Amino acid sequence: MPLQPAGRWTRCPFWRPLPVRRQGSAAFIGGPGRREPPRVRLAIKLLSQAPTERAWTIAHELSHVLRAQEGTRVRPSRARLVAGAALIAAAVLGLATAGYVAVSGGTDVGVPLTAASGAATGMYLVLLGPDRAEEAGADATAATVFGEVLSAAGVERMRRDEGVLVRYAPTGLRTHPHPAARRAAGLAARSIGD
Repeated sequence: MPLQPAGRWTRCPFWRPLPVRRQGSAAFIGGPGRREPPRVRLAIKLLSQAPTERAWTIAHELSHVLRAQEGTRVRPSRARLVAGAALIAAAVLGLATAGYVAVSGGTDVGVPLTAASGAATGMYLVLLGPDRAEEAGADATAATVFGEVLSAAGVERMRRDEGVLVRYAPTGLRTHPHPAARRAAGLAARSIGD
């Protein structure tokens, strides 16, 4: 059976495309030694945003690609990766110990579970630092190269999208800097570039 146009795919359940949930815009950059070209995916919700916010988002994602091509992209150091792997191993060991204690009839599973959750939190914190630095660098590149800075309306939109709990999370627990800090850093980078 040949492939049919999208409108006729409802007849055969095996030929339906899988639904893909795409949240936001992102840049996909191949790892070292890979030949695939970088790709930028833009969210469909950009069409409903103001042109200044749309331009900033496109400039931000293109900045990730530009930084990767220049070799200025922030990557986690080997020591950070080793520390993250050790903390992952500690978390798995803590969960396995808690499971063994629970299965063997023990009642004190709190200590291994606490150790496992502490190790998982430590791993999260160790590996998030380079992500935040890369996002801040992409914001600065968007401001200096493309002249685009996150608007005040964009800051408010990001705050609404984040929700109440994430809005008050400390910077150490976030993958991106706070929206107001991103705008301030972009304005500072643009003024330095002028």
